[in-house]
Amino acid sequence: MAFKDKHSGFKKLSLATLVAVYFLILIGGVVRSTGSGMGCPDWPKCFGRWVPPTDVAELPDNYKEDYSAYRHQKNVRFARYLRLFGMDSKADQITTDQSILEEANFNVYKTWTEYANRLAGVSIGLFIFAMAIGSWAYFKEDPPVFFYRCLLSCL
Repeated sequence: MAFKDKHSGFKKLSLATLVAVYFLILIGGVVRSTGSGMGCPDWPKCFGRWVPPTDVAELPDNYKEDYSAYRHQKNVRFARYLRLFGMDSKADQITTDQSILEEANFNVYKTWTEYANRLAGVSIGLFIFAMAIGSWAYFKEDPPVFFYRCLLSCL
C-alpha cells in the first residue's frame, strides 16, 4: 500500500492556486498589451450588466457620455486622495486633462478580454480564500507553518 500524505489536499490546492495566479498574470498581460483595460468601464458590472454586451446595439445611445461622467467622478475622488498625500500637481493634472475622459468606441473583443480578466480574478480570490481557510488545519499542529501559510494566502 502506498504511503498517503495527509497534507496532499492542501498541496494540490497550493499548486492549483499557484498555477491560477500565473494564469491571471498572463491574462493581465494580454489585457495590458491589447489595451482592453477599459473594455468594461464600470465595476463590478460591465456596462451596467453582469454579462457584457456582445454588440454596440445593446448599449444606450449615450453610453459614451454616461461613462465619461462616471470616469470623471472617479478621477475627482482619486485626486482627493492624491492631495492627502501632497501630490497636488498630479491631482490637478488628473482633474483638468480632458483626454482622460474620452470614451473609446465599443469593442466586443476588448470588452470580453477585460471581462475574462475579471472572472479569472474572482476565481483567484476564491482559491486564495480557500488557501487561508485550509491553513487553519495547521494551527495546532505547527503554529509557525500556519502563520506563514496564512500570511502568504492573505497577501
